[in-house]
Amino acid sequence: MRTVSLRNIAAHKLRLALTVLAVVLGTAFISGAFMFTNSLSNSFDAAVNNAYQDVDAVAQPAEGSAGITPEQRQALADDPAVTKVNLTEKTTVVLARGTAESPEPIQTGSGSADLGVWYAPEDVVGNPRELVEGSAPVNGEEVAVNAQAAEQFGISVGEELTVVDPAARFQVTVTGLYERDLDQGTAINLLMPESDFLDRYHADNPTVGELLIDGEGEAQSVVDDLAAAHPDLTFETGQQLADEVSKTIQDALSFVNYFLVAFGLVALLVGTFLIANTFSMIVAQRTKEFALLRALGASRRQITNSVVLEAAVVGFLGSAIGILVGVGLVAAIKAIMAAQGAALPGSGLGLSPMAVVVPLIIGTVVTVISAWAPARRAGQVEPVEAMRSSESATPQPLTVRTILGLVLLLAGVIAGLVGAYMDDWGTADRAWAVGGGAIGVIVGFFLAGPALSLPIVPTFGRLIGLPFGSIGKLASTNSRRNPRRTSATAFALALGIALVTVIGMLGQTMKNSIDDLVETGVSAEFVLMPPQRGGFPIPAEVPQTALDVEGVGTVLTYSSVPVAVDGLYTYDYGPGQGASDVISGDPADMVVLDMIEGTSDLGDDGVIASQAFAEEHGWNVGDTYELSAPGLSPATTEVEIVGIYDENAIFANDVISRSAVDKLGLPAAVSSVAMVGVNGDGTVDQEQLRQNLTEAMNQYIVVQVLSAGEMAGVAGDAVTQMLNILYALLALAIIIAILGIVNTLTLSVIERRQELGMLRAVGSQRRQIRTMIILESVQIAVFGAVAGIAMGLFLGWAFLKALAGTGLESVAIPWSLLGIVLAGSLVVGVLAAIFPANRAAKTPPLDAIAD
Repeated sequence: MRTVSLRNIAAHKLRLALTVLAVVLGTAFISGAFMFTNSLSNSFDAAVNNAYQDVDAVAQPAEGSAGITPEQRQALADDPAVTKVNLTEKTTVVLARGTAESPEPIQTGSGSADLGVWYAPEDVVGNPRELVEGSAPVNGEEVAVNAQAAEQFGISVGEELTVVDPAARFQVTVTGLYERDLDQGTAINLLMPESDFLDRYHADNPTVGELLIDGEGEAQSVVDDLAAAHPDLTFETGQQLADEVSKTIQDALSFVNYFLVAFGLVALLVGTFLIANTFSMIVAQRTKEFALLRALGASRRQITNSVVLEAAVVGFLGSAIGILVGVGLVAAIKAIMAAQGAALPGSGLGLSPMAVVVPLIIGTVVTVISAWAPARRAGQVEPVEAMRSSESATPQPLTVRTILGLVLLLAGVIAGLVGAYMDDWGTADRAWAVGGGAIGVIVGFFLAGPALSLPIVPTFGRLIGLPFGSIGKLASTNSRRNPRRTSATAFALALGIALVTVIGMLGQTMKNSIDDLVETGVSAEFVLMPPQRGGFPIPAEVPQTALDVEGVGTVLTYSSVPVAVDGLYTYDYGPGQGASDVISGDPADMVVLDMIEGTSDLGDDGVIASQAFAEEHGWNVGDTYELSAPGLSPATTEVEIVGIYDENAIFANDVISRSAVDKLGLPAAVSSVAMVGVNGDGTVDQEQLRQNLTEAMNQYIVVQVLSAGEMAGVAGDAVTQMLNILYALLALAIIIAILGIVNTLTLSVIERRQELGMLRAVGSQRRQIRTMIILESVQIAVFGAVAGIAMGLFLGWAFLKALAGTGLESVAIPWSLLGIVLAGSLVVGVLAAIFPANRAAKTPPLDAIAD
């Protein structure tokens, strides 16, 4: 029987290829997910190890300390065990060419630009930088640039650049180009001498976060000596710190891995139904073969085991090919990323035992499990079946399956409604209820699908078949004849489209919520914002420049600063960490506020709080509390609660006066302006005001002038980018579903060889046979699309209702997306049928009848 099974696989190459393909696509995604995250991890590991390569010791501030002071730095430099000390500080900047009056920003795309500290090659701790052109910078008006980035962005020695940092803008001259390991040129790294860097960026706050140290002797002995001599600092070897950072990165990347694997499992789930459908058809097609084997003495177990063996061979072969395809996917993704300026240096292909073994096991096991039910049916074939001329035995009844499916469907709908309407439950509990409902709906539809398809698919088939006469009617009859096959084929497509519908609803709802939030919540006429990428702050002189613009009445600055009122942050990130909303002026001039008590005007030392926040912490108008910046400044000041406002979607808990925060003397980097609100004085119209602001802001390079609607558009673009990634991942499930239709139709053509031959023998033309197969395919595709949209609309609605507490208040339906999906299903039906239809049309009439 083993010999028969293996020879049977080899004898039906097309059937083998179609079955293997279903396994390949599911496992390729899982394998690719593991390899891609391995590549990401390898790239970060290479970068981290490179940063700490040949570093004997790394000094960091003791726990609770704000940083390493100049005195501590000098004490380390004077230590006899230390030969060199380097800073690792750097500041994000934006660069521009041209004159100061008309600068031309250097667009780094997905890259970045930063300014750090230059050390001569002989003074560098760790990985050295070698000058390859020009000379080293000697003062704060000169910089060296990494050679790869200079080539990428056309920067040359002797060129003058405008540098915009969080505090100011200034001119520098490029004096030299240097090379460093793993430099892909996507980030521009400017370096200036240490003393000038410290004067520019650490005059107010002289502490630094980290020092790299080269010492005498082995790295561990250097660390031990320094730890004993400087107990007010913490020390680790470069390798220890590299390992810790790599571990942190891997933990962070595990989320990406889970995310990708989740989509891979969705693809594999769709593939599972496709494989099960394929094996069901193969078993039905081989009824006479199994019956003959039974007549020759094969037992039921031997027949079942032979089908399982075939499934195991197909699963293993498909999984192995899937791993190779996964390698190709990763290589393609990396090539695309490199072309877009986001290369992964030192990453390799990410091959690992996990990336090979897991997909191999999953693919093989899933294939065997999906073939188990058809294998058992094969074992139940009676020898007398061999004497029948029909292609298969009497269809199995659908009653039990349909009842069970309808029960699960009803249970799933009830669970979804519970999750949607139980307002007293927490968001997590409601989401779990909807998740359980989703499983019930999906499994219920799979079981009840054949019965549900009977009144729908043939009716739709008659409608679209009317223009084609008897051939159209025959196509409708064929879809009614085998509802199991019709439903199982449509299910794969329905599952993929249901996911697309749910995500489309989530994205449309998020966009609408953002639009409503910004357009109804922002009261400022215009908002001055930096580019979204990198969270770059507004230059310090922008507010005053805006105030001097003709037609401007009021200017407000918004910042998110790590200060606390009575120890409480607006946004609490954990023990001793957080940030608070800080505004100069009256917040009501920037955001629509509904004041319940007091005033919204913060004055010099005011704070306003939301009603819920004030009640939770016992704050009342007129109370005074201490304003502090834990870990950043020893200074404190008193602030007064001047107003209580109703719940606001933009200002969560409280808002603090900028002038009060300024009294704490915080470094510019942590209290920089994130956004500026501007209102006109009524002397010019809005268009003229916008033009005046735009002309005034051009000099700052990083500042955009946006209306409330345009702000919503910027935020909406970020949502669209996220959705595009999700759609790209879901496309794999859709592709598998489309191939499933091709697979099913092709196997159906093979199975119906006698029937097609008879049609040709009684006068049907090839064109008519092709039309019949295409109409059958369109019926299946449209049924799958409609069922998927219906499931997706219900599950998406229930899911969004469960998330209402997170700000997604009104559920939005992406009608245009649904229209595209429905129209696309017609196209899919036609395209999926091209190969099977051509094969059917070429069926030789006499040979088929003789078979």
